[in-house]
Amino acid sequence: MRKIRIFFCIMLTLVMGLEGIGFPYISVEAAATTIVQIKIGDTNFQASFEDNKTTKALFKKFPVTYTMSELNGNEKYKYLSYELPENAKQVKTIHAGDIMLYGTDCIVLFYKDFKTSYSYTRLGRITNPSGLEKAVTKGKIKVQFSIPKKKIRLNKKKITLKKGSSFQLKLIGGKAKKVKWSVRNKKIATVKNGRIKAKKKGKTRIVATYRKKKYVCKLTVTEKSAATAKPKETPDATKEPVQTEEPKETPGVTEESVQTEEPQEEREYMMKMKIDDVEVSVAWEDNESVRELKKIAGNGEIKIPMSMYGGFEQVGSLGTNISRQDVQMRTEPGDIVLYSGNQMVVFYGSNTWAYTRLGKIQGLTSEELKNLLGTGNVTITIFAHS
Repeated sequence: MRKIRIFFCIMLTLVMGLEGIGFPYISVEAAATTIVQIKIGDTNFQASFEDNKTTKALFKKFPVTYTMSELNGNEKYKYLSYELPENAKQVKTIHAGDIMLYGTDCIVLFYKDFKTSYSYTRLGRITNPSGLEKAVTKGKIKVQFSIPKKKIRLNKKKITLKKGSSFQLKLIGGKAKKVKWSVRNKKIATVKNGRIKAKKKGKTRIVATYRKKKYVCKLTVTEKSAATAKPKETPDATKEPVQTEEPKETPGVTEESVQTEEPQEEREYMMKMKIDDVEVSVAWEDNESVRELKKIAGNGEIKIPMSMYGGFEQVGSLGTNISRQDVQMRTEPGDIVLYSGNQMVVFYGSNTWAYTRLGKIQGLTSEELKNLLGTGNVTITIFAHS
């Protein structure tokens, strides 16, 4: 009976041409996803799996290694020894990296783009299929599926703040509402929901308690600079680089990028950006990735051809690798991030994945961002301030 099903599957696919199994991209309002590690030979990929009855049943089998067979020069498939719940829907386009279920017991991994008229149950997709076709080679391959354990950590283990400044400390991988924050010496600093306010010169520790485990950040508070203490001595200086008040919050910008510790240095990392011919205002992060991006731009510009992806983002290659400090996050419209060390992603919707923050577009509504980014491929131009 199984041989008949396999024969029927192959013959039907041959009759329909190079058509196969597919599912549409995750929508902007997609449900929560689960990160799945996929290993093919010596190559590792990350995939985002749907939150549905099919995947929940499949996850019970993980970690698992399947020997998958070749079909039509565009896909690998595996008939399971068990059945899964199915919710098949007709789709029109297959994209490299799509992973889905045919019937109730056939997992299919696609490594090429093509059109299809079949109906299948979506499982997930490899988020960066670059190198996938090379990895799958010819004939049968072994594919390992596993769910990586979340690593819980603070975004900073050691920070220095000037008296009167603040910083947003975060526990990555934990549920924010369940984290209890405390400070060893309240005379030196206070902390509320991870937000630190420096009060007095000295050293102390900020403690995040989560599920009975403590995560510690060493804090050093220094006095204000002489320029800040005596602003009248520099009458030609603008108020911005010497102000000691806590800056107003900008939505989507981390405390690290807006704190008042090093305003002169922060300005050096600022760059301009255009989406096609439209110049947009960007609040850039103060991190190594942005510094390297600025070096690449130099006194000229970087042009990045972007492609629409998933109905919520534009993605383009930088053509080179830069430093990355990936953390799991949920993006918002306007967020600019680095993916896989060499790809820039600009969002007009939302997604949950591990990225390095680069910046955030300011002053545009979600609708305006969608009009700029959600109607076709664009070109991003990044250039230094004149």
